[in-house]
Amino acid sequence: MKHFRRTALAGVVAVAALVLAAPTAQAAPSAQDQSWMVFAHQGNLAEIAAGQAAVAQGASDTVRRLGQMLIDDHTTLDANLTAAATQLGVTLPGSPTPEQQAELASVKAKTGAAFDTAWITSQITAHRATLAAGATELASGSDPTVKNLASAAAPVVQHHLDELLAAAPAYGVPSSVSAGSGGQAARSFSAVGTALLVAGALALLLAGGTLLRRRGTVDVP
Repeated sequence: MKHFRRTALAGVVAVAALVLAAPTAQAAPSAQDQSWMVFAHQGNLAEIAAGQAAVAQGASDTVRRLGQMLIDDHTTLDANLTAAATQLGVTLPGSPTPEQQAELASVKAKTGAAFDTAWITSQITAHRATLAAGATELASGSDPTVKNLASAAAPVVQHHLDELLAAAPAYGVPSSVSAGSGGQAARSFSAVGTALLVAGALALLLAGGTLLRRRGTVDVP
């Protein structure tokens, strides 16, 4: 699991390097690309806040550990996302959605084992929705930078879901927890995540070649 997480985060770092190296003059991302960036950013902010709540209020070592993992990983994902948004001229909101804030407030209102159960349940739902949104971006998005971000984020989020599902039985949380506004079937996504990581690496190579060709053409009078 730790090796998989390191590999996934390495893909995120590679995407960040590509974003920083990309030329500043680009066509505006499509409505789908911008919609995913807003969704992913608010999701990252919500997961960071949820992680902080887990570290502060979690009754078990597992929930506190998972909370710290969310803080670390979603902070990294969001740093790359916000850097790309700045470069692409996409305005991002400054806070999670009202629904996300209300959900976290409901979880934080609980204590002890009830908090842990509610937190695990909430995070399974949130991560499934995030995976579904990322899959939509990969299928329908058009901007290479944004799609690379979605591809690199997918295995990280999928790893989180795997960890949450593995922990769920101990907290009385069924594996069939609702996927909310667009999740997939109640199962582990690790195999899909690995495939997306490979696809993301290929996309990075192709995008890098495209950027080099663009730079070559810019110098021609």
